[in-house]
Amino acid sequence: MFNSSAFYSFNSSFIRLPQLPTTLSLKGQTILITGSNTGIGLEAARQCVKLDANILILAVRSISKGEAAKADILQTNTASKTQVEVWNLDQESVKSVTTFGKRVQGLPRLDVAILNAAIFKFEYSTSSETGFESSLQVNHLSTSLLTLYLLPVLRKTAKDLKRSTRLTTTSSEVALWTPFKEQKVDKILDHLNNQQYFGPDHLDRYSVTKLLNIFWALELASQVSGDEVIMNLVNPGTLDTGLHRDGQQTFNGKFLQRFDRLLGRTPDEGGRLVMDGAVVKGRDTHGKYLSEAKVVEVTPFIRGEEGKKLWRCSRSRLGKLNLMSC
Repeated sequence: MFNSSAFYSFNSSFIRLPQLPTTLSLKGQTILITGSNTGIGLEAARQCVKLDANILILAVRSISKGEAAKADILQTNTASKTQVEVWNLDQESVKSVTTFGKRVQGLPRLDVAILNAAIFKFEYSTSSETGFESSLQVNHLSTSLLTLYLLPVLRKTAKDLKRSTRLTTTSSEVALWTPFKEQKVDKILDHLNNQQYFGPDHLDRYSVTKLLNIFWALELASQVSGDEVIMNLVNPGTLDTGLHRDGQQTFNGKFLQRFDRLLGRTPDEGGRLVMDGAVVKGRDTHGKYLSEAKVVEVTPFIRGEEGKKLWRCSRSRLGKLNLMSC
């Protein structure tokens, strides 16, 4: 799988990325971005302020880092009138996700939500609340749970404004390359949660959690009209954003960090691609996966019964954890 990643990253470095339209404006809109104190989340947030969003919510695990990101964003947009708010969201904590979700549902409107938070783990660890392996909890379960909290306010806003709102999930090219050995297992989530199967192949574990994102997002999109909420996934490509910082003391971590620096796009370029999917692309991208700012068809396997099975499995597990009613 790494060979595919290297080949893809090398080729994509020659692709010219689109600029955001000069006429684009987010005036009056409320935007929410998770994982927005660093990397592409931070740069997407910076673009939102530049485009005059009315309210920008930075959803971050660390309030102090969120406040630092806010100061950095406003320093580069001194004339902006955007109201930037820092909200706490720790996706490893069920209570935090639930509290955050209910707070979002109290908003008078929500025009755009970008689900960007993700982690890459080099060692096995679990959520102290759910017992789930950390990357499975953060990248898949908590992200899935957030969509269920966000949809009601996105739909209400769409109804009030008589236009579509947006829900974009940051994806990854590696999600489509994993061999997904776990697909034959009866209880996939339990299998992934077992420390015995937390590999030395950390890239594959990250890839699987991002693949689960795709299964979830596309099945959810099939149940929601794009006239209400345009839901899509955006692959921003290989990026030099610090995703692999947790492994800086390991050989694999150091290697991946150097790989990112050598072939990765800048956070600004990644943020621009995410914004392209979230506020530029139209109704035709509902329920689609975008890569290099273009729609890429996923394999029939992803849209088939396997995707529906994983949707049901994840939805059931969220219910058993008393996160949402099933």
